[in-house]
Amino acid sequence: MNLFLGASYFATKKALAGLPELSLVVVRTGVALACLTPLAGAASLRQIVGAGRTAWLQLLAMGGLGYALPLALGNYGVALSNASHASLLIGTEPICVAVFGALLIGERLSALRLLALGAGLVGATAVVSNGIPMQGVGESAQRTGDLLLIAHGAAWSIYTIAGKSLLGRFPPLAVTTASLAVALPLLLPLAALELPHLERGPALLPALAWAVVLGLFASALGTVLWNQALAQMDASTLAGFVFLQPLTGVLLGHYALGEPLRAEAVAGGALVFAGVYLLAIEARRRGT
Repeated sequence: MNLFLGASYFATKKALAGLPELSLVVVRTGVALACLTPLAGAASLRQIVGAGRTAWLQLLAMGGLGYALPLALGNYGVALSNASHASLLIGTEPICVAVFGALLIGERLSALRLLALGAGLVGATAVVSNGIPMQGVGESAQRTGDLLLIAHGAAWSIYTIAGKSLLGRFPPLAVTTASLAVALPLLLPLAALELPHLERGPALLPALAWAVVLGLFASALGTVLWNQALAQMDASTLAGFVFLQPLTGVLLGHYALGEPLRAEAVAGGALVFAGVYLLAIEARRRGT
């Protein structure tokens, strides 16, 4: 799933060529909701709606702070920086999930899990920098964009932490759909402010097509798969797999755009896989 989601930054860059940042989030969220609502079923959604104040607060955190906010920050960040930096700086998400998981929901951070997260972070950095870890990262990119992308990765952790408790009580498909239903009304008024600046030229239709692709495969399929996995493992274990996303971004850039791929980046990819493998071993030992 994370190898697949790594392509979303490339698709976002394409969509932003014809759509404003928040409008893109609204389109992809609307597409996802249109697909997921019939599949979730009215009974499951009514069960979540009637679950009480705590469940509503968790849904608000998931949909507002954990989905709408990071997507908006990420779109602005990609627009100012680039897709490669976005796929790297998403590494703040698993780090924040590990910290918040330990502080808020009582997950234990073993030495092996910390080693795996560290290996993933260094490897992902090497992949995107196409060389020695941290060398050249952030030197040529717009600083503001990179800061937004760091905040975007951190905000995604809220989605995972808030969703973990809900997924112990409700089906993943219903939780995903309900969180998107909470996010969309929060986004619509802000996106409406962008309408006067919407370009209706030849770039609009391709941008809408990319937005639909993001809605189908990232906001719909990606979030459902994420929550399905989250229901079966610790949040920090699952979040460590995010380090696979830069591999897709770099390979897509190499084969689709002709960008160079150095041996150091390949070594970084191997380090990412080693980190993910350690997470799998650690999860198997703990039975999660």
